[in-house]
Amino acid sequence: MRYVMILALAGFISVPAVASMELSDKYECSDCHKMDVKPGATRKKKEGPSYKEIAHEYKGKKGADKQLVESIKKGSKDTWAKKLGKKTEMDAEDTIPVKDAEAIVKWILSL
Repeated sequence: MRYVMILALAGFISVPAVASMELSDKYECSDCHKMDVKPGATRKKKEGPSYKEIAHEYKGKKGADKQLVESIKKGSKDTWAKKLGKKTEMDAEDTIPVKDAEAIVKWILSL
């Protein structure tokens, strides 16, 4: 019985992460953001920070979730320029519902 409960809890806990990764794919976030980037790797022209880089930068910071949702909805410019060594710009993704943007951000910050 304990084994079944553990499996059920494990499945329940992992569902939001999978759902949010699917949302990032649905909204084509992964066209510019990868899960991780090897140090020193050459980035493609439109490639932004990886999900893990974003998590590392923002995890534990007060208001990070709201700031990242705002970046998704309104876009951002040169936020990562210094760290990536190139100009960066993220277009506003105002068609993504706030709840979906929040789910994506929650998933990224959990990495």
